[in-house]
Amino acid sequence: MIDRKSHIPDLYDLKHKNDSVADNGFDYENKLFSKLFSNVLYGNDKTKNFLDMLQYNAVWMIESVLPIRNFWNYTVDKYYNKHNN
Repeated sequence: MIDRKSHIPDLYDLKHKNDSVADNGFDYENKLFSKLFSNVLYGNDKTKNFLDMLQYNAVWMIESVLPIRNFWNYTVDKYYNKHNN
């Protein structure tokens, strides 16, 4: 998500057009809180919208650790996310 937001959308799509979705592991950008919390919390529209806003921030915090993880490997882009979670 951070990598996608930091580039121009058309250039990002062009650079990553051959990326495979099957190799990415769990889709935590869209399903983190829905798998983590009970379905009862998602039954109410207000709590669902609130949890979706919190999920965006939680994913941002998770992905902000990625540059630290790749900091010492200077041959890899700091936002390289080919790790299967």
